[in-house]
Amino acid sequence: GSSDKMDDDDDDFNVKNWATLHDAALEVLSTPSAHKKALLTQVIAKKWFDGTSILKARDISSGGKLVADTPERDALVTIVSSNSNKLKLGSGRSIESRRKILHSLSHIESWAIDLSWDIIARFGHEVEKEREFFDDFVRVALDEAKHHLLLTKRLEEIGGKYGDFPAHDGLWQSAMETSDSLMHRLVVEHCVHEARGLDVMPNTINKFRENGDEESALLLETIVYPEEIGHVKAGLKWFKFLLGDASERGGEETVKIFREIVEKKFYGALKPPFNDEARAKAGFDRRYYEVAVDAVV
Repeated sequence: GSSDKMDDDDDDFNVKNWATLHDAALEVLSTPSAHKKALLTQVIAKKWFDGTSILKARDISSGGKLVADTPERDALVTIVSSNSNKLKLGSGRSIESRRKILHSLSHIESWAIDLSWDIIARFGHEVEKEREFFDDFVRVALDEAKHHLLLTKRLEEIGGKYGDFPAHDGLWQSAMETSDSLMHRLVVEHCVHEARGLDVMPNTINKFRENGDEESALLLETIVYPEEIGHVKAGLKWFKFLLGDASERGGEETVKIFREIVEKKFYGALKPPFNDEARAKAGFDRRYYEVAVDAVV
């Protein structure tokens, strides 16, 4: 169960108020603790959606309140380079391997919380009149917060804790490469990276299921996985919005621009296997990512 200390933290957050969503986003980004980022996100989302607490996405002062290049992070998780041997997660056969996988997922979800608030704070001025943009990304942040807390709780149930293993911050490195363009940010982080998560998820679920950890398998299968599909959907929706493309599937020009951005801004190849089914549910059909048949592999 949750400790008393956690409930105290929660109470502190509930009495907080923010004039704008921009202010609230900046507070999450400047909070060092992953756990507190998640709890704060839950409070902010509630206050944003109740329609009486946080009334505006931005105000006249927001433009002067700049977003730091990198969110605050405490030293609980040791960061190593993304090709480090220390990041090997294993097959899920040992309890240690399963702890490492949960820890890795929990860490990615925590960075995703920051990414959602960063897109709101960094690029909100470009879509200031679109209440739905803010709604969508607050919802994404709320999902990621829930996932982080659930995965961390599950990790504790199998004898680990957040901070036990090193991680990499590749997600943030690539986010920094797209800090100057909302369109690029949506494509690289909210479509390509989120969809990568969908590609590997069935295999990850199996690592738990085949090794007798049905509870972790179900957490991923019934909560994390379906909600991540919605995140890809949101990324694609706003990318199309910026291009003025109101079509259901996205026009040829939209697909072409998408692929050009991936080529320019995404480091590493888009390699199969792709989870076509999950991607299709997000409206992210093969035209956006399929490698040309005649391409040299």
